[in-house]
Amino acid sequence: MRSIIIFGARYFFVIVLALEAAYLLIRQRSRWRSLLVAVLVIGGVAFLLSLLANRFIQDPRPFVAGRFTPLIPSSTDNGFPSDHVLLLSAAAAVTMVVSPAAGLLGAVGAVLVGLARVYAGVHHLADIAGSLVIVGMSGGLYAGVASAWRRFGKPR
Repeated sequence: MRSIIIFGARYFFVIVLALEAAYLLIRQRSRWRSLLVAVLVIGGVAFLLSLLANRFIQDPRPFVAGRFTPLIPSSTDNGFPSDHVLLLSAAAAVTMVVSPAAGLLGAVGAVLVGLARVYAGVHHLADIAGSLVIVGMSGGLYAGVASAWRRFGKPR
């Protein structure tokens, strides 16, 4: 069980990200413009919000605060928000733009990676939740902009 958690915390994010990218490249190639806009808005806003949150919310990693050795190697910088979960959940949000079912699978992958990283001692649950909230806000902004564009952006 421990080796599964270590794999999940350290490497599983690459598999989830690769599967989402492959799905989008193979199954959704014709929607590349929508996907590009979603990547720029959701990814860009999530990245900027994470930088802002990182400056204002200080959360020492559990192994730093508790003075123990984590199950996987990790930096000792601020743990908020989780970069792994931010990246995976942003990819899931982009995928949801074209396929809610595939996006939901990606979101489940993001949560699983986050929980594995909590168990490994490199993040707190708040770091994981923070990433999900940031991407949720970014996805909401994208949805609002896309809705307004569809409603008002079309020539009459």
